[in-house]
Amino acid sequence: MLLSVNQAARRLGVSPVTVRRWTATGLLRCTRTAGGHRRIDERDLDDLARSLGAGSQLAAQAAREREVEVLVDTSIALAGRLDLGELLYEIAMRMTGLFDCHFCAISEYDAGGGGVATLAEYDDAGRRLPDQSPYLLRDFPLTRRVLEEQVTVVVNVDDPEADPAEVAELRREGDRSLLMVPLVAHGDSIGLLEVADQERSRTYSRQELRLARAIAGQAAVAIRNAKLFAGGADPQGGERLTGAIRRLTAAVPELGGRGTGDLLAGLAATVCEAFEAVSCVAAAGGLSAGAAGTPAPEAGGGAAGALAVARDPSGRSDLTLTLTVPAPLDPARAALLDLVAAVAASRLADAPG
Repeated sequence: MLLSVNQAARRLGVSPVTVRRWTATGLLRCTRTAGGHRRIDERDLDDLARSLGAGSQLAAQAAREREVEVLVDTSIALAGRLDLGELLYEIAMRMTGLFDCHFCAISEYDAGGGGVATLAEYDDAGRRLPDQSPYLLRDFPLTRRVLEEQVTVVVNVDDPEADPAEVAELRREGDRSLLMVPLVAHGDSIGLLEVADQERSRTYSRQELRLARAIAGQAAVAIRNAKLFAGGADPQGGERLTGAIRRLTAAVPELGGRGTGDLLAGLAATVCEAFEAVSCVAAAGGLSAGAAGTPAPEAGGGAAGALAVARDPSGRSDLTLTLTVPAPLDPARAALLDLVAAVAASRLADAPG
């Protein structure tokens, strides 16, 4: 028997929003009708109900594990998009699907001019919408705060304490709720990621907000990476970047082991191979692991000539990757290394000591 989202929610004793999120992240399997509505097999629902009934600790563990899987999958998908248009589409589709929202807008921040310009906006069906006109942050103090203080905020039209300028914009667009997340790369705000819900006000869980910030961090690095790649004039650099992405795509899902030490060892070996480094040391939480490699001749020969260092972009862990490379990394590969650090940090958060 196939159940609707509302029927499944009543059976599990949770909200329909929670059921949609579980289907989006893969925790609960679903099919789609011809009209795009979710349908859930009663047997899959019963399996999940038994897991949840085994205790809140098991449910929390499953949620954390699924969150890490989503982040790894997203990282691979974003790292593999070197065309900016394709990348923006991928970001928007993942955000609208994961957070069950109707629109996603990705914007670019001009810190010097104090303005924001739309890079792309898509609805949840994948249709690109007309770009909004650039606007100045002096007219939107809450958006300024999101970008300058690098905080995540939620605005609901029925919240009497909400920022008036943002509420007025939501009403003009016919939206009920807006989630704003800064795009931060190398510590700088480079843009804004926004998802809007047209039907209901939203209260996001801490896990959802953490996931949104993590994806935004990955998206920021990927956007900068794509722009650098598009503007680069070094064809060999492009080939090296593409090769590194291919190697990481194959290796990232297998990263880690049962504990932090095993994860750091696997990370060091993976990064060393992907970047054709002389050596790599991965360190976090007082532990470290290293790996040695043999750089390809086209990467610069055998003698080490430079160090490349990447840290957890979110700042929530002390993860550090230190590479010894034959020649300094070009900006695109340096951005890719930051993306690897972001993925690894999210996995370390759930690794047992």
